[in-house]
Amino acid sequence: MTRYGSSMLRLRRPRKRRVIVGVLLAALVVAGLAGARARGILFLDRSKPASIESALRAFRENNRDAQELEGVYVYATTGNESVDALGGAHHRYPAKTSVTARRVPCGLELDWAALVGRATTWTLCSTDAGIELRSSDERHKFFWQSDRTTYVCEGAVLVPRGSTETAAHDFTCTAAKARETGQAQLVGPETITVGGATIASIHARTVTTVSGENHGTQTADGWLDTATALPVRIVLRSRTSRKTIVGLTHYVEDAELRLLSMTPER
Repeated sequence: MTRYGSSMLRLRRPRKRRVIVGVLLAALVVAGLAGARARGILFLDRSKPASIESALRAFRENNRDAQELEGVYVYATTGNESVDALGGAHHRYPAKTSVTARRVPCGLELDWAALVGRATTWTLCSTDAGIELRSSDERHKFFWQSDRTTYVCEGAVLVPRGSTETAAHDFTCTAAKARETGQAQLVGPETITVGGATIASIHARTVTTVSGENHGTQTADGWLDTATALPVRIVLRSRTSRKTIVGLTHYVEDAELRLLSMTPER
């Protein structure tokens, strides 16, 4: 009896272990699913179009007495930006985006808003040398993380004063952890149709090499109204990379903006 009883106990122990192992495996599966779900939530990336109404509201709040050229300009827009980190993220730009123009002591400040978290502010100054890019302020947002780089430029003459020279000339733009070295070139005069009207413009191009925290290349083409220096068309191309905790991350942007009306909203 004792021998049989011992045998029965020995036969039952594996069954008990199988139950325990099964419970442990189930727990691990649940934990794995929960972890995957958590990672999915953590790495979820969504973009939201920047509202033209919000840009207009902000302009009205901060510019009670708008001067000539100031206001919110609407551009037909195509393009997108993307990164390849954490499985990748892609942001398509809305069909219409805004550029808010404000007067500054040296010229115009132009704030392009494409997405909530994606914007660029260019400061164009009228100097003895011509129309210069004085600074650019870049803002991006991926996976809830915002990134901002403000460049201050020297020698970035987009349209030389009184000159039709098309030879490229060197310039530099410096930020806290990055540097751009590039060339600006006057491509030449072109006519652009804006809202059914033919606008005389001057086509300028900058090609830069980025170094420092970021590295890569950027190209920007701008068609500036010859009377006001307001951009009537903009084409942007960026290919840059940065070392992050998840490895080398690549950023790509392609965008084109076409002004829909020379009359701003206020």
